[in-house]
Amino acid sequence: MPPRPLRLSLTAEGAMYAPNEQYRLLDVARAADQAGADFVDVTEHVLMGVNALHSGQGWEPHHLEQPQPEPLTTLAAMAGATQRIQILSAIVIAPLRPAGLLAKTGATLHAISGGRFVMGVTASWQKDEYDALGVPFEQRGQVLDDNIGACRALWDGAPASFHSPTVNFDGMFCSPRPAPGERIRVWFGGKFTPRQIRRVVTLGDGWMPYGGLRMTLEQKAAAVNTLRDRFVAAGRDPETLDICDGVRAVDGSVARSLEEVPAMAGAGINVFRVHLRQLAPSPDDVLPLVDEVSRRFEEYRALRA
Repeated sequence: MPPRPLRLSLTAEGAMYAPNEQYRLLDVARAADQAGADFVDVTEHVLMGVNALHSGQGWEPHHLEQPQPEPLTTLAAMAGATQRIQILSAIVIAPLRPAGLLAKTGATLHAISGGRFVMGVTASWQKDEYDALGVPFEQRGQVLDDNIGACRALWDGAPASFHSPTVNFDGMFCSPRPAPGERIRVWFGGKFTPRQIRRVVTLGDGWMPYGGLRMTLEQKAAAVNTLRDRFVAAGRDPETLDICDGVRAVDGSVARSLEEVPAMAGAGINVFRVHLRQLAPSPDDVLPLVDEVSRRFEEYRALRA
């Protein structure tokens, strides 16, 4: 497998701060930008329902009240607060938004950030959330495919037309949109299935295998090889494929948590997410942690995936 540079993403969760202190997320983005991290990323649930407590996802009653600011809005603010760092939705639950609105929001973020936006997407797992927003939970995979397909059509030119089982339009204009030759990168998160492979190869630019998936590094390595082979078969450059995975927090230690980076890189992972909330004992420890993680990650940049 040809070498690819390793990159660092710092996860800035709203749950790190009180509801009336969400503005501190912009301080995190600025600090990450200045410290040399490659990405700052934010997570999402639009709404939380009480059935999440019985979902097997590990939610507890107090978790339902944790702040989770809307990611695309938050990333827009972060884009304005930074100069260099890439901004990543990790992730946005794409089926919960109308396709045209998702396309316009993504194109706007691409434009105002100077091309720094990466849209990580998934269908997610919470039925209550889908029910509350009026989106059929059982069709979420199809809606995900159709929404991203519609985004690609609206981003690629105008007037755009698109027809699918759940999204249909003719002669539509999305402006701003990427200039000719530009591409908004889309990373798909979730299980490694034939449908996911097809999504990544036909619509996407990367895969995010994190999120409680019980895969060994050997299984992830095999999955990465499969994706790279499928890129080649589709006439796409496998060097453009990104694999973004979370680093497991170990004993609250940055040094120990990063020790798994070489093995993960050996499996083909080239973007490493560090969840700041898992390593920061208190809100006031977050900004010093940004500096420490960024500094310690430098020693791994000489490695290649």
